[in-house]
Amino acid sequence: MNVKNVCGVPMGGLPGESPALLVGSMFFDRQKLVKDAKTGRFDHTAAIKLLKLQDRWSETTGNPACVDVIGSTPDAIRRYLDFTIEHFDGPIMVDGSDADVKIAGVRHMAECNMIHRTIYNSISPETVEDEFEAIAECGVKSAVILAVSSTDFSTDGKIDLLEKPDGLIAKANACGIDNCMVDPGVIDLLSVGTVKSVMAAVKEMGHFTGSAPHNAMGTWPGLNEKLGTDFRKPATAVLNALPIAWGADFVIYGPLNLSPVVFPAAAMVDVILSQALMEAGQVPDSSHPMFKIA
Repeated sequence: MNVKNVCGVPMGGLPGESPALLVGSMFFDRQKLVKDAKTGRFDHTAAIKLLKLQDRWSETTGNPACVDVIGSTPDAIRRYLDFTIEHFDGPIMVDGSDADVKIAGVRHMAECNMIHRTIYNSISPETVEDEFEAIAECGVKSAVILAVSSTDFSTDGKIDLLEKPDGLIAKANACGIDNCMVDPGVIDLLSVGTVKSVMAAVKEMGHFTGSAPHNAMGTWPGLNEKLGTDFRKPATAVLNALPIAWGADFVIYGPLNLSPVVFPAAAMVDVILSQALMEAGQVPDSSHPMFKIA
């Protein structure tokens, strides 16, 4: 598909043309900076430090950045979003523990005139009608489409979830979503194996695609026991860079503190992919990782 502006970030095009959008998560349960998940009380100094860390690595590598704001209650997500809007200039994913939280978040973004920076995370088989109504009412144009079924984890099953007449793509389009950012869904290390084939099919459909491979880290029991804690950082780098090598437009890489590990790995792959682009006679934009790290 052609390059398209998504919440101020160029996405799509030929492999190597648009650097992958890297999405760091913030305010999730058990994150140390969150002091009260119910009210949304948090350590502002620590939060600003994390945002600046991601910004610095985005500037260093040329990969655009996004923040996935995760709330546990409507009050909390509104506080988190106010803070993120004030201290971060890029796209913001509205995420939460349930439908009510996400609805409150997206409505708050609309009230703040920030829908142009909003990515709804996510539309899935679990999405309820109230969510679709809120997305339509608020004018959201971009959303993550999570192709995860509780009964069929296969590539064919995921594609069917997306493509059938009453599937996730049709439902997203019906409520006004123009930019479908399809995530095949990763629940463990083995499920990363379906990402490549699903992403290839999604590209053929003409939609953006990406992955949240960091989910495999938390469900990998043998990582520390059999490989040792020293391998955690290399594993994080590889898992998040792999989808980019397969054509991902975005990667949800986990907590923002991982940005020093993930951004260089992602940028390296984007530089490698740009060679084929140049051989086809097209030079990447001057902000591309090729001109930043190569």
